[in-house]
Order: sequence, then C-alpha cells, then structure tokens
Amino acid sequence: MSKTIVVTGAGGVLCSTLASALAKQGNKIALLDLNKSSAEAVADKINKSGGDAIGVEANVLEKESLIAAKKEVNEAFGGCDILINGAGGNHPLGTTSN
Repeated sequence: MSKTIVVTGAGGVLCSTLASALAKQGNKIALLDLNKSSAEAVADKINKSGGDAIGVEANVLEKESLIAAKKEVNEAFGGCDILINGAGGNHPLGTTSN
C-alpha cells in the first residue's frame, strides 16, 4: 500500500532518517526543506537505494512557498496522502513556548 508522504524539515537528521525508513516501506517521499540542496541530497540517497523521492525547496512560514511546493509534489506524485511536519523541530526559534 504505497502512499505519498510529504515531510517538512526533511533535510535534517531526524526527518531525513524517518523519510528514508518510510521510503523503504514502498512509499513515495516528497522531502521539503528550506535548503533545497539538503532535500535533494536525501532524495538522491533514497532513490539510489531503490526508493522514490524528490527534494523540494519550501519555507513552511510562507504561503506562496507552500503553494509552489504543493504544485511540485502534485506534478511528481499526484498529491499528498500523509504530511509529517518536522520543520523547525531542533531549532530554538521553532518552538511556541515562552
């Protein structure tokens, strides 16, 4: 049962590891990150291991960036079944607490 999974913050250690594990289960992975080269590096690793992944530049704090990312994901995979929002997880500015 292959799903299309979009992972934000996917250029980081935690989310890239999660994305790689999900790809090994036969899912298509869209790796979104502020740093497109980081997302593409993870996608290349997944693809070389027999998975199906794309790297997409996206800033989750900017609506236009997300609209562009959605278009790219839809063109590549036909839509999103599962979203994993991991952007900002390890960064001090990524928290909403005081």
